[in-house]
Amino acid sequence: MKLGSKLTAIGLALILALISPAVIAAASFEFSATAKTAFDKMNGAADKSTAAKLTSHYADLQAVQKQTIEWDTKIDKLHYQNEEAVLATRKRIKEIDAEKLQKLDAAVVQAKKKYEPLFTLYDSLNQQLSIAKSYKNKTLANSLKPQVETAKAAVQIAKLDIRSKEAALKTAKANTAKTIKKLRDTLSDIDPIKVKIKAAKSSISSIKKQFTTETSLLNQAVKKMDSSASLSSLARMLASVKQINEHKQKTLTYEQQTSAIIAKVDAQLK
Repeated sequence: MKLGSKLTAIGLALILALISPAVIAAASFEFSATAKTAFDKMNGAADKSTAAKLTSHYADLQAVQKQTIEWDTKIDKLHYQNEEAVLATRKRIKEIDAEKLQKLDAAVVQAKKKYEPLFTLYDSLNQQLSIAKSYKNKTLANSLKPQVETAKAAVQIAKLDIRSKEAALKTAKANTAKTIKKLRDTLSDIDPIKVKIKAAKSSISSIKKQFTTETSLLNQAVKKMDSSASLSSLARMLASVKQINEHKQKTLTYEQQTSAIIAKVDAQLK
């Protein structure tokens, strides 16, 4: 196979892979060549009024099915944008104040490490004082007492510094948790919208089944040259696709509402 042909094949495969299943599923109903010939023959034999309605209904059916594909394209584009956006937003929420909390946590660790020699010295002096007292060495005890008192004062200041840094970290964590909860609660407003989208899809699926059944009835009616039955089938098919489009329109509105919620959260993240 030539390079150009290979590239064309690869390109086609990619295009087919990227085409939305919803768009493919929404491909317009059209008569086969044989059925269209039979339809035109039946149309020609029908009375003027019926023929006009048959032609009009069939044309309208093609038009509304084209609208279905357009709705699907808009819905899919916005849906995938929302999916990517909500993932990015959730990641940003998770990372709120991460650097700040890391610095505060490091400050606590560093403070404890900084004062560790002081605490060790204080413990050592206390032990020495205790031993001096146990041996009733007043000279040594009197020499150690001022050192112990000085170290004790320094230890108290050190502990206050550590507690202050720990309190700052605790407060920051609490505030961050509160902010994250608030943003996630706002983002959770998407959940009931997802339920509505699912319900709309379910309704569309049911209508499509009716539509598929009706296409079989239409083909049978055309084959029998039954213009009245064909007209009724076309009318029902047209009504079905219009119902589908109404649900598609609602679905797009739901996706737009989802976008608005994500944008609201993103605005707060800024």
